Amino acid sequence: MTTPVTLPALDGRDPLGFLAALGVLHTITSLYGTSTRLAFSNETGAAVLHSRLADTDAVAAALGEAVAHIGEGCVIDGVGPGFPLRKPNRRQARETGTSQQDPMRVRRSDYRNRLHDKVADLAAPAALDWLSVLVTDLAVDLEGRAALTPYNAPSGQQSLWTFFEKPLAAVRSEPARLREALTGWRRIDKFTGEYLDHRVLRSAAEHPSGKSTEAGVPGATWLAIQALPLLRLTGDGRNAKSTLWYRIGQRTMMIWPLWHPPLDEHAACVLIEHPLLRPNAAGSRTSGEQAQASSAWCLRGMWRRASHHRRPQERRCPGPDRHTRSVTSEDLASSP
Repeated sequence: MTTPVTLPALDGRDPLGFLAALGVLHTITSLYGTSTRLAFSNETGAAVLHSRLADTDAVAAALGEAVAHIGEGCVIDGVGPGFPLRKPNRRQARETGTSQQDPMRVRRSDYRNRLHDKVADLAAPAALDWLSVLVTDLAVDLEGRAALTPYNAPSGQQSLWTFFEKPLAAVRSEPARLREALTGWRRIDKFTGEYLDHRVLRSAAEHPSGKSTEAGVPGATWLAIQALPLLRLTGDGRNAKSTLWYRIGQRTMMIWPLWHPPLDEHAACVLIEHPLLRPNAAGSRTSGEQAQASSAWCLRGMWRRASHHRRPQERRCPGPDRHTRSVTSEDLASSP
């Protein structure tokens, strides 16, 4: 028997809230099996978890168990300490004469021998599963490298290792942040949120210090990253494509549904890849599709830096809560 538990901070109308809700579904399913379900409130858009767990405290405790299960020196459960591949520090680079570039970023022609085969040598099948949702040789970036998932937007010295390590370290040091992710977000200064959150950059006018700073939500960020195995990555030869990301004209947008009937992990994956969410091939969209497309503004272009090198979070974006559209069973029945 399962119990519905509302997670008020995981607002499905917000991109980070939606991804974090998927992360909760994936993590709790891994712990308690496919009886776990996820839905969203018709009134508030908040995630509702249906599982064996009785309340938010129990859900937070289970998430804490999942974090504790990740081995020392590891950043992903079940893949060992060698994945993602880590770039050498300055001393190691100097001693070995190697570059300090992220070893997960390789040219498409080198993807097989310099990345895929190295990951395969780790003898951890889960590492190859994770690689398939992080990097693809079916698309290239502006420098001709195998493309990253649109959910990763590295800046400065960030790498795929730090993408996982920073949020994990934050929730390991303060497990209470996992409960905060479910019940009420508290922003932490100098935490980038791995740029999954368009509000992470707080302007001088918004911050009590009068200085612009990054302030993210560690627990929600870690949960959002746990959703990546549910988001298929591919490409069309040039541009990366991932579940919920669509090309509309010259823009790449994230479009996502909300649903009220509780769905397990497999059903949720079918829904978020359903043709109903795809923009019309001829370029025209129904009013519902237009509403869905508008809901993606806050993550639009997150993976591509602007020409003036400002992070996408610095651009003014309309709030997603006005545009996200719920998908109903009638919608699915009438779709192509």
